[in-house]
Amino acid sequence: MSGKENKKYEIGFLAKEEGFKEKLIKLLTDSGAEIFDNGGLSRIRLAYPIKKENSAFFGFIYFTSQPEMIQKIDSNLRLNSEVLRHIIIAEPIIQQPIQIAPSKMKRTVFAEKAEIKPEVKKVKPQPILSNEALEKKLEEILK
Repeated sequence: MSGKENKKYEIGFLAKEEGFKEKLIKLLTDSGAEIFDNGGLSRIRLAYPIKKENSAFFGFIYFTSQPEMIQKIDSNLRLNSEVLRHIIIAEPIIQQPIQIAPSKMKRTVFAEKAEIKPEVKKVKPQPILSNEALEKKLEEILK
């Protein structure tokens, strides 16, 4: 292999048979990959049929490999009839850590927003008028 550094990858897959995981591990090790976490395998019910299958075995494996070998692994999985779906994901390269605001700051922001309440104007109730007073008002308005 070339002098390039190995990169971390994750492969997730849906397979028809439970024994496929061992075949995948063998394929990875034959390609020069080093497996550092062998995730679980579980049977799941599919939301829609894939290649006329209603259920499949879902699994994932974390490994390190040369970047050139990923294409070979991907093409082998595409041609394998036991694989319903697969995806190979490279570990993201983070140059600088992301700064997240402390939880105290978030609370003060929400507290400040909570203190601002819209002003509700209370309407003073009108005094109840008697029939005589009401007639008098109506006469004033109509004049």
